[in-house]
Amino acid sequence: MNQKKILKFICVVFCILLFLTSSCGEKAERDETMGITGITKGEVDIAIPLSTPPDEVWRYGLGFPIQVAPRLAGLFCNIRKEGAASIDFEVGSDIILFDDLDDIRADKAIPLSRYEKEVRSGIGNTVTRKGPVIGGFVPIGAKLEDGSPHPHAGTGFGMCWAIVHPLDQHDRFGYLDIIERYEELFQFAYDGRDFKVLKKEHVKTDTLVSDWNLLGSFITNAIPDGQDFLHVMATKIGDIVVSGVTRWKYGENGWRPVSFVPVTGNKARWTEPSLIRDVDGSLLLSARSFCNSSMDAPAAFDIAVWRSTDNGQTWQQVIYRKKCRSASPVSIDQAADGTAFIVANYPPLMRRRDILCYWSLNANRTDLGELAIARDARGEFGTAPSGSWWRIDHPTSAIVQLADGKWHSLLVYRIVDNGEIEGDADPTPQTGCYVEEVFSRGEAIPAWKF
Repeated sequence: MNQKKILKFICVVFCILLFLTSSCGEKAERDETMGITGITKGEVDIAIPLSTPPDEVWRYGLGFPIQVAPRLAGLFCNIRKEGAASIDFEVGSDIILFDDLDDIRADKAIPLSRYEKEVRSGIGNTVTRKGPVIGGFVPIGAKLEDGSPHPHAGTGFGMCWAIVHPLDQHDRFGYLDIIERYEELFQFAYDGRDFKVLKKEHVKTDTLVSDWNLLGSFITNAIPDGQDFLHVMATKIGDIVVSGVTRWKYGENGWRPVSFVPVTGNKARWTEPSLIRDVDGSLLLSARSFCNSSMDAPAAFDIAVWRSTDNGQTWQQVIYRKKCRSASPVSIDQAADGTAFIVANYPPLMRRRDILCYWSLNANRTDLGELAIARDARGEFGTAPSGSWWRIDHPTSAIVQLADGKWHSLLVYRIVDNGEIEGDADPTPQTGCYVEEVFSRGEAIPAWKF
């Protein structure tokens, strides 16, 4: 090799090393200036729906926050029927508007959906459970990246699953005894004074997007993408459930999904997906895994994260951690400064959900950091009154602006005695929906441009 080639080779190597050093330096600096510093552990925020019928016992459970207007947020909140001795007797959802974390009140609830009972020919008495409403909303006053007004500000959508079951002579249903499943699709509007349901449709799962049988099985609200929304959903491919991302556009019939990109593989059933946009503009998705044959198989205890650097067109699995959580919902979330973190229940490797924990992702998004505890129900409240175990589950998050003008990262979950879910145990004083705040050391990144 002559002298010129040697010098050229040295220059190339030097440039590569300089680039790598600079890149690593930027990531290290970002890692030092970002990070979660704490999560609140408050009392239950909302527990008893004021619309509870006189002869029934209802409790709020799962919650999903959205931005409705500058300095005003909303909380989609699911309702469960107690004492039913039937698993997950979800009866509907409300939305509660709030501008202060100390002012989330049941008397502000706006009803969205309720369960139904009817007599069907050839079947007899049936009940239709209604799952949590989850969707997206463009807040009033929102602007696009170029500073122009968002053309769909003040509009949004929501979806919830609806599952029809036959009732036995004791007015109870079998969780797996299903007559029909469909989705309820909502079109929402807010005019600065009233939050309205403009339209509610009964939608078959295989009619939302051509060639896909989409299920409203998700755990985070949609995130904005220009004039559109990106929303996680699941689909059935044969007997396999695969999670992915739908694109929603606004048209003459309101918000509708127009495409679906599958993300997770088919080695396990992946459902209840969650999605965030990372600080570098890439997308990060996680989902809850089951094994195809048994929920007790190893896949049920794993955590995985997929990443897209081309705005959701292609995806690559970047994190896979085995046997690190219990068999329960898992979500990918974000602190106000952009710190990405995973929330799931602490092992043992079973269905117990007494402890909720989280892991921040490393700067390169290739692994989970150290485990930290978000909430320990057994440690705080003692043994569950029914003698079963506590559920702190279905964690979700959003970054919202409140009355103080600041952007707050909210971590929302429910706490409930498992005996209430799977049996007829009475509600506990701790039963309900919890809205906690995630604090971080970096400067807050606005979720919307106003």
